Amino acid sequence: MKHRVKTKHFNRDTKSRKALLKNLLRDLFEHGEIKTSEARTKEVRRLADKLISVAQKNTLAARRELHKVFGRRDVVNALVDKIAPSFGNKKSGFTSLEKTAPRRGDNMTVFKLSLLTGDLKLTTLKKEKIAEEKTEVKAKAKAPVAKAKPAVKKAPATKAKKSEEKK
Repeated sequence: MKHRVKTKHFNRDTKSRKALLKNLLRDLFEHGEIKTSEARTKEVRRLADKLISVAQKNTLAARRELHKVFGRRDVVNALVDKIAPSFGNKKSGFTSLEKTAPRRGDNMTVFKLSLLTGDLKLTTLKKEKIAEEKTEVKAKAKAPVAKAKPAVKKAPATKAKKSEEKK
């Protein structure tokens, strides 16, 4: 019997289904929105609401629970430190689901799932560090470099010295 079975199977085995959902969730938290099919967006929305409510607790246990799902520290840190605080005391309704134009290749209706974070720029903390390092490198490259004194030129070697060096 299939009583109380609430997950969609997406015609995949367990491992590939979990990988698909994990990657969709990670993209949602990194980019702020994803575009995919209706069934996938509904399943990702269900999981995202649960993960954001866990992240709002901001405890070590919550971070460890999120790390079990993602396995990447930068995604967990971005979720706990940036995304969850932007919702304040909100208990649910962290995402919005919009119907967009049909896809050109197969005419499937595409849905857009986005986080309701307002003007918050969504990137992971790791990507922010990389961007900061790039700007520092550019700033160093643009900074004027003190010119070194020209090296002292050696006097041309005489014929006798050259013949000794060849031997």
